[in-house]
Amino acid sequence: MTAPAVNINSASTKAPSLMADNQYTTIAAWTLAIARALSVIGIEPKPIFKQVGLNLERLEAKPESRVDIAQMTQLWHSAMQATGSADFGLTVGRYAYPLHFHFLGPLLLSCNTLAEAFELLPDYSALVSNSGNIQLQRSPQWLGFTINPLNGVEISELAIDAFFSSLMQHGRQMLGHNQFVCKVELMRTDDKLQHLWQDYFGCEVVMNAATNCMWMDRTMLEQTTVTKNPQQAKYSEAAVRQYLQGMQALTWRQKTSQGIHVMLLEQEPTAQSIAKMYNVSERSLSRYLLQEGTSFRALLKLKRQELACHYLLNTQIAVNELANILGYSSLSNFTRSFKGWLGVSPSQFRQQNLANNP
Repeated sequence: MTAPAVNINSASTKAPSLMADNQYTTIAAWTLAIARALSVIGIEPKPIFKQVGLNLERLEAKPESRVDIAQMTQLWHSAMQATGSADFGLTVGRYAYPLHFHFLGPLLLSCNTLAEAFELLPDYSALVSNSGNIQLQRSPQWLGFTINPLNGVEISELAIDAFFSSLMQHGRQMLGHNQFVCKVELMRTDDKLQHLWQDYFGCEVVMNAATNCMWMDRTMLEQTTVTKNPQQAKYSEAAVRQYLQGMQALTWRQKTSQGIHVMLLEQEPTAQSIAKMYNVSERSLSRYLLQEGTSFRALLKLKRQELACHYLLNTQIAVNELANILGYSSLSNFTRSFKGWLGVSPSQFRQQNLANNP
């Protein structure tokens, strides 16, 4: 099922090959969304694609293939020039259909809630593009989805707009509205056109921000939307991991963190089991992680902390049951670890956040 990570252009007729020279890429599905948006407003997309060395027909045949980020940025620039619209990225987000993003789309659609879907995205964001840093910011009331370019990698501002727009459209499909978007912060500097983004998102939009972040209402995100198909979700998640392994987009830190996340709620993760998941020896995994300045034990601790905070903030699960889920031998061990992380017990953490969010 692994899709080749390739750069498809109009000049080359060679067979697709695994990504090697182009370290930073994005999934070709984004180019198809651009083509659809151009066609809808009456602009023929093929000449624009040809101008930047991309063959639209070949991209349509392989939407799961990869496009070099520099070439993608050129495509965004050419599309903006052709449309004369600084907010063209918002339009493109409407045509970024989840089912075209390989198995990530079905995986998101199989989640019970938007919160569950958005919690998955950072671990698998490299499938969409490995040229940005995607993280979640959490508060009792809001969930913030941030995406920022990596140092030294140029990403079009329109790509950021399209990503946030697609998230909002996905949420609208699941909830029937987009009122869950509370605030949008953008690093872009188009202050005079700020009203275009405010009208689109229907909320406050801050330009010249320190980061790109879409803030969403936690309560709305936690509303049950669809009935999850566990078998489909498990299959899609395995396929996404296989795709990412094939395109070699993740660091060993990311791979290990992802593997721990997958295993933790079902069984106790071990370095040996994670190494087996990626077909390397335990010694090799330890060496790779050491080269990246971390260790399996450190990543396991961090993932336990992240999941503990998530469940305490978003569910009513009993603290002693949560201790068992996260693999602690006793409630006292869990409480001692949690105090070491945040300085308060799990119960105190939950009570303090409930007090701040009545």
